[in-house]
Amino acid sequence: MSHKDVLLLLFPLELGGVYDQDAALEGLQLDDVQASGECLRREIYPQTCDKTIEDWERVCGLIPASTDTLQMRQARVITKLRERGGLSIPYFTELATSMGYTVTIEELLANTDDYGVEGIFRWRVTFTGTPLYYFRAGQSRAGERLVDGPVATAMEGLFTDLKPAHTMIIFAYS
Repeated sequence: MSHKDVLLLLFPLELGGVYDQDAALEGLQLDDVQASGECLRREIYPQTCDKTIEDWERVCGLIPASTDTLQMRQARVITKLRERGGLSIPYFTELATSMGYTVTIEELLANTDDYGVEGIFRWRVTFTGTPLYYFRAGQSRAGERLVDGPVATAMEGLFTDLKPAHTMIIFAYS
């Protein structure tokens, strides 16, 4: 039932002419307000947003790749909001697992690869699997691929942003 019909039901008797046109105009405005409210309700959560995804990424300090789908961007924002922080290898492994990646992280020994004693602050992160995103109505945008997977560089950027300042990360793929 439209708001016009509801407004007409509020009158004790049936009025016509100008009153019917006024009720139609006011009903149209109320319909627009309700639609805007429903849109706002979807946009306040990162898992359902569409128009405000750029704002969520700006607040979280994320820069999406031009090929990222809406689902990938939403997942990255949610992960950033849920992260608690940590500097340990298990934390980074769990972070990658929570985003659907399979990684192994190993600390490299000192005095290898001509790095000298500073070599103890190097990690080798090996990606062995990446998640897939399937096109879903209501979660994807027109023009996106039916099946897509993020490039591991998105995870590289997250690791680089969160790593301890004195640590150097070497990324590998298998």
